Formats: sequence, structure tokens, C-alpha cells
Amino acid sequence: MMRFDMGPQRAGSIPDTAGFTLIELMVVMLLISIILAVAIPRFDGGFLQNSRKTTTRRIIDTIKGLRSRAIGEQKTYALILDLSNDQYWTVNDTMDELSMAQAAEMASKLPDDIHFSAVIFPNQEQIRSGNAKIQFYPRGYADHVLIHLQTDNAERFAYLVQPLLSKLKVLDEWPSF
Repeated sequence: MMRFDMGPQRAGSIPDTAGFTLIELMVVMLLISIILAVAIPRFDGGFLQNSRKTTTRRIIDTIKGLRSRAIGEQKTYALILDLSNDQYWTVNDTMDELSMAQAAEMASKLPDDIHFSAVIFPNQEQIRSGNAKIQFYPRGYADHVLIHLQTDNAERFAYLVQPLLSKLKVLDEWPSF
């Protein structure tokens, strides 16, 4: 085995390979930044999450999905809101009674601190208990409706489903028609 002698070392001298270069440090910082940018949004579902924002996001996604499915499958879909139990589920016009009952059993529940207060259709009474049915039609339009909700700390907000607009309007009040 061959050995290379580097010569005598001076006492207290630092070898040339000690430490990191500025470029190496910058690359490591860049990698850490990328990892954090990917990981931090994942914490959104954690214990600090706002139940109102979660509910709004879920309702918006449900309504967008219903509009898209109604158009794509050329079926009338409905969002059923159970105001008495703070639940909601979807059905379509081709489902039989058993399928509709199964859909109701698989209903999504609102967070414990948020409750349905009323569903208001234009020129109709307010629905304050039982089930309300909001329909989405194959031609892309939907029932015009206001959904009133309230939190346990008396914060009121509403969702406005407009017939021809695909975007759900979120309101910080309880309007009426």
C-alpha cells in the first residue's frame, strides 16, 4: 500500500478542506426553502384550521362539482341540505330510492360549531328545518338560492347560488331576495 506524505503540518494550521463555501450554503438554503414551500401548505388541515373556511371550501367544491357533473353527464343533480341535522349530500335524477337513501347515509356533516339556519328561494318561504333541495341542470344553470349559516359564536354568513354563474358568492351577512 502506498502512502503519500503531505509534508509537515504546522501547529494550529487549518486544512484547506475545512468549512463550506458560500455556494454550498446557498444550495442547502435553497433546498430547505423548497421543502418548506411544499410542506407548509400541508399543515393547513391541522388543528389551527378555521371551520368556516373549511366549510366554505367544501361547499364551493361540492357546488362546482355538481354543475360540472350535470353538464358532463347530462343529468339533473341536486344538493340536499338537511337543516335539522346540519348535513348535506348529492343525488341525481336517475337514482332509485335505495341509492338516494344510501347517499343520505353517506352525508357530509358540517363542523360542530357551524349550523344551517335557513335556505331561501326567490318568491318562496324560507326553509328552516327538514330538507332543502337545490338543483343543478344539464344546461349549466342552477336554482337561485341563499343558504344562511351561523356559527356557535353568532357569526352569520351566507352562500348565494346564482342560476347562470358558476362561482358561489360568499356573503358576511344574511341577505334576502
